Amino acid sequence: MLILFLIIIIADKIVICTSNFFNMKLRFLALFFLMGIVIFSCSDDDDEDDFDPAAQALIDDDALVDFLQTHYLTPEKEIDTILNGEIPLYSQVEIEEVTLYDIQYKLYYYTDFKGVGISPSRNDSIQVKYRGFMLDSTKFDQNLSYTSSKSWFHLPNLIQGWRYGFPHYQEGIKTIYPDESFGYEDAGSGIIFMPSGMAYGNAGSVSIPSNTPIYFFIELGAVVIADADNDNVINNIEDIDGDGDVSNDDTDDDSVPDYLDIDDDGDGIRTKDEDANEDGDPTNDDSDGDGIPDYLDKDS
Repeated sequence: MLILFLIIIIADKIVICTSNFFNMKLRFLALFFLMGIVIFSCSDDDDEDDFDPAAQALIDDDALVDFLQTHYLTPEKEIDTILNGEIPLYSQVEIEEVTLYDIQYKLYYYTDFKGVGISPSRNDSIQVKYRGFMLDSTKFDQNLSYTSSKSWFHLPNLIQGWRYGFPHYQEGIKTIYPDESFGYEDAGSGIIFMPSGMAYGNAGSVSIPSNTPIYFFIELGAVVIADADNDNVINNIEDIDGDGDVSNDDTDDDSVPDYLDIDDDGDGIRTKDEDANEDGDPTNDDSDGDGIPDYLDKDS
């Protein structure tokens, strides 16, 4: 926290001394660092030399498998301990194997209803309702309203369990009710079970101890194909290396990932202004014919 505080102070001083254009750029970077609520990602691991994330992944998976084999889903769609031969959750979940930083993880997810609209990618924005629990049934967070300030999330800023879990569901249909409130019908819903390495890792959080597997009941109301920096290039296209992670693509090496950078190639011209044919799409303009779109080409 002290380091982050110093970064913010330094960035603030720099902003005062820069042009409006780069002022805007720094504001995007500051926004990226400052976003943070319980769902938002903490560091994957701390710097303890004796921590073994691969070993912890195996411990977490054993804990998740044991939990899923000894618990079932009640008719009210709650999780309870098996006492009378109920169907274990383990036989009802699906598994996605995920590799992060060379560590193998298993994400388990149960689908109550798939949904009827589009599915998000790992780089989009979503509107959701959720409840978060530890395996001992301790609830650490919830949002039960689509009108809450905690209903909209940008997936690139979230824990990996959400980034990989939500693409398995689809959005619902927005419905306006007689009292002028709104909700979503036929929204994708289910439960996402994740190891600590895809959640809050060895660092933990204010309400979650380190190395703690967790799960979320979720309902996916809406999906927005995100363009985080409003440069007319959607986040998914700003995944230059195609690995599904927009946070590691930085064309001009200015420490601002392209999806948050209003000038991706660092040539002093905003990405949205490198639209030579003025069709609203900077990705199809290549003035010098070198196969590199102008917005990624410093020499265009």
